[in-house]
This record gives sequence, C-alpha cells and structure tokens, in this order.
Amino acid sequence: MLLFLDVISPLPEFLLIEDNKVILQRKIINKESEKLSDNIFEIYMQINNHYNLDQKLKKISITIGPGSYTSLRVGASFVAGLTISKKLLFYSFSIDDIFKFELNNQNNNNAGIYINSANNQNFICILDNNNKIQYFKLEDDKFVLPENINTILYNEKKLDLSDKNIEQFKFSFAENLFQNYKRLDFSLNQIVKPIYISNNKILN
Repeated sequence: MLLFLDVISPLPEFLLIEDNKVILQRKIINKESEKLSDNIFEIYMQINNHYNLDQKLKKISITIGPGSYTSLRVGASFVAGLTISKKLLFYSFSIDDIFKFELNNQNNNNAGIYINSANNQNFICILDNNNKIQYFKLEDDKFVLPENINTILYNEKKLDLSDKNIEQFKFSFAENLFQNYKRLDFSLNQIVKPIYISNNKILN
C-alpha cells in the first residue's frame, strides 16, 4: 500500500493506492483558511483506522515543492516521522517528475510549470540550457517569461498570459503519481528535503 501526500496544491490531500487502484483520495483541509497542521494527523488517523495502515502501508511519497513554506514544513515533518518510525520506502515527488511525465522529455526547454500553492503563493519553474530547473517565486510583476516558452503546465489556475500566444494545460500531482508510481525509485533511509524558495534561491 502506498500513501501520497500533496502539500504543494492550495488544498493538500492524501492519495492511497493498493493493488494498482486508488482506494482513497481525500482533502486534508476544505478551505485555505484552515491549517494543515491542525488537520493532518487527525485525517491520517481516520485513514489508518479504516484501512489498517499500521499493517499495510509499505511506501510513502510527498510533493517537495516549491510551495507554501508552512505547508512544506508541516508535510515534510509528518512524512519524515512516518518514514523513520515505520521504516517505509520513500520517494520525493518533484517538479522534475512533472516535466518528465507530462512532457515525456520532449521540448522541455520550451515549457514552464506554473504552481499555485497555499497562502496565494505562486511559482514558475523552467529548465535552463543545462536542463537544470530554475525556480521563480512570483512576488511582483518583474518576472518576464522567456521568449522560448510556448507551453505552460499549471496545477490550479492558468497563468495570466493574455498578451502572449501560449498553450496552457492543467495537470494533477495525484494523477501523475498514480499513473507513474511503478517507475519511481522508492528506497529506505532517504531524507525528506523540501524545496523552499526565497529571493528565487533554494533554501535547504
């Protein structure tokens, strides 16, 4: 059994997979004014009691950012505790995975990923010439989308590009995880390392 936690999206959620089927998909909070930290343990315990996670859970994964600092911190601490205490196989689900699974490694340098997260925090992720992801937190109007970008993938809301002819497609972290989890390299003793972005730099 595999438990996936999406803490990037504005409304974090659990996804539970068993025997190649999604057996549960549940929001942890129902509105952004609620706190993830107030609900995550209670919702997990409800799922645990119903599906016997203590005995059946073998793997766990979490989105690692970019996103709300608070959501990432709470989610990472929660998952790290479970991973260590239950000796679970772990995988950090990243923006690199979205590039790989959504675009099949084709024309990735011409695509960007637009992330809406909690507390109205928004990010753009693009690849540089060395195929390394560059993260930009959109805190003002100074960010300029590179001219070579012709496709935007977004998780919640479209990027405002009324002045540009750019195609935009919605994706889901949960759907990507489910469709591709057999391709992921789950392993023991990994460290949960969220991607925190400040001044467009990764803080670890």
